[in-house]
Amino acid sequence: MDERIDILDSSGEQTGRAAWKSEAHRLGLWHRCFHCWIVSPQLPSGGPYLFAQRRAAVKETWPNRLDVTVAGHLGAGEGTLEGGLREIEEELGLSVNPDELIPLGTRMVESHIPAGLDRELHDVFLLVRPLSPGDLHLQEKEVAAIVRLQLQDVEALREGEDIPAEKWRAGETSPTLVSLCEFVPGGDDYLPRMARAARDVLSGGRPGNLF
Repeated sequence: MDERIDILDSSGEQTGRAAWKSEAHRLGLWHRCFHCWIVSPQLPSGGPYLFAQRRAAVKETWPNRLDVTVAGHLGAGEGTLEGGLREIEEELGLSVNPDELIPLGTRMVESHIPAGLDRELHDVFLLVRPLSPGDLHLQEKEVAAIVRLQLQDVEALREGEDIPAEKWRAGETSPTLVSLCEFVPGGDDYLPRMARAARDVLSGGRPGNLF
C-alpha cells in the first residue's frame, strides 16, 4: 500500500519534504522506518525465543523472506513511537506501551529493489514479552506467519545451516526449518546483533546503541 512519508537527508534530518513511498523507492530518497524485534524470556516450557516474521507473498519488496518481527514505514508527520506502536498493533494485533520498547539505535540501509533503490533509516527496538499463538492476529496482506526460534540456535546460525523453528499462523503451530539465506539481506550482521542484544537484555543488561 502506498503512503506519504517524510523525506530525510543522509544524516537522518528532516528535509521538510514528503513523497509517496513508491516515489522514495524509485528515486532512492532517504526515509525512516520502525523495526521491533520481540524476544520471550526463559519459561518452564522452553526458550528464550526470538521471533521473526515471514513476509507475505504479495509484498513488493522481499516477498516470502524472513524479517524483523515488526517493521513499517512511518507516515508523514508521524513520530517513531507513534508509528511503531501502530505497526505492532496492525501487523500482530498486540497492544504495547511505549515504555516497553528498548531502543537499540538507528540503522542505515541501502538496498537495490525491483522498484529502484531503497534507502532507509531503521529506528530499532527490542520488546521482551512471552507470546503464545493465540496472542497474535496477523495482518495477512503484510505477514504470512510468525516464526519462533530458539535464541541459542539463532546465535549459532551459520551460512548453509538449517535450524529447527516453529511456524505460527491463524492460532496454529507447525514445525519448520530456517536458514540464514531466508532472511532479508542486510550485510551488517543484523540478525546476530539482535540475538546478542536480546541475550544481554534477558541477562539484566542494557545493550546500548548498536548502530
